[in-house]
Amino acid sequence: MEAIKKAFLVLMMMIVAGALAACGGDATKDESAKPDTEATDSDTTDSGAEASAEDVEPTDPNFDRILDLLKDAGVEVGEKTTGYADIAGATQVMNVVINGEDMLPFQVYMMDPDSENLKSAKEKGEVTMEFEGQEGQIPMEVKDDFLYFIADGHPDRDKIYDVMVNDFSQK
Repeated sequence: MEAIKKAFLVLMMMIVAGALAACGGDATKDESAKPDTEATDSDTTDSGAEASAEDVEPTDPNFDRILDLLKDAGVEVGEKTTGYADIAGATQVMNVVINGEDMLPFQVYMMDPDSENLKSAKEKGEVTMEFEGQEGQIPMEVKDDFLYFIADGHPDRDKIYDVMVNDFSQK
């Protein structure tokens, strides 16, 4: 009887050890997947410039012009923040909270004039966006070399788009 108990205990220990090894294997697998995602975040644009999917500071004066036009239209504009360049060809990205709706920020992408995504936005109204290694087509508005987007659920969406279409022009 003692031998059966020991054998049963050894069997249970092997099951627990196997389960822990399986759990440990998943964590290792996730960590090894991260470099693959990071490796796909960087690609070369049509002009040969390196496009990187990382935060890109919105320093172009046109971003400030957009914010001023929105303020003139009576829109409460939050602080301009850096956005994530998840659209190939983006050279600078701005996110800004409009009227305190921090879950639905206004996003503006300054694009390389020769980028395929800018051409696609002008022709089809959509761009290819990459998120966590996956690509997909999303609708995007375009004005000059700028793509812009704010969610349908934002209460000031129409006013913002009106300003971009009728008042903004790139300088």
